[in-house]
Amino acid sequence: MGLEIAYLLRGTQVTIELSLLAFAGGGVLGFTVALLRVLGGSDVTLVVKPLVDVVRGSPLLVQLLAVYLGSSVLGFSLNPLTAAFVGLSINAGAYLSEIIRGALTSVPKGQTEAGLAIGLSRMYVVWGIVLPQAFPVIVPAAMGFFISLVKDTSLAYVLGLLELTRAAKDIVDRTLDPFHTYVIVMLIYFALCYPLSVLVRVVDRQLQHKGLARERL
Repeated sequence: MGLEIAYLLRGTQVTIELSLLAFAGGGVLGFTVALLRVLGGSDVTLVVKPLVDVVRGSPLLVQLLAVYLGSSVLGFSLNPLTAAFVGLSINAGAYLSEIIRGALTSVPKGQTEAGLAIGLSRMYVVWGIVLPQAFPVIVPAAMGFFISLVKDTSLAYVLGLLELTRAAKDIVDRTLDPFHTYVIVMLIYFALCYPLSVLVRVVDRQLQHKGLARERL
């Protein structure tokens, strides 16, 4: 059993690394898309919004397979880790862009109008006035999304990536003991996600107590 636990812990390490990488990639993409929609006006929104809707409205599993298998159609191939990173980052970027955009637009428009009226650039108004006020709204929502992302990494097993769920499948194939193996895997996911869910509530409560978070998305 010791070898099986070590194998699961190896998969857990990959799960954690993939979650952090995809969240970082999705954060950069999501922040960029949100700024484009806020600053770019209706023309940019007409182009970007359908792309976001397609990603949010289609299964993540299909997106991962499209990235992994579709890369060969374009003349190059991605290894399972890279394909999982790209697919999860795109998916995370779509959801995080809505979280960020919603937080930015929740700031009263009067502050934006006042900043523009005194001659500040629109970029400065968003970056220096709106974003600091939106940040306390973004943080709890983004942390909550990260918990979902950790669990979503389990879908990367279909690409052959040795993350936690794939490690469990390999063990089941060898030991023919699915019940105990998947119970252990369930407990590992719980150990990863439950402390984060507690942290989200603590952070949100602190922000509410300080009067920084005005509303929940």
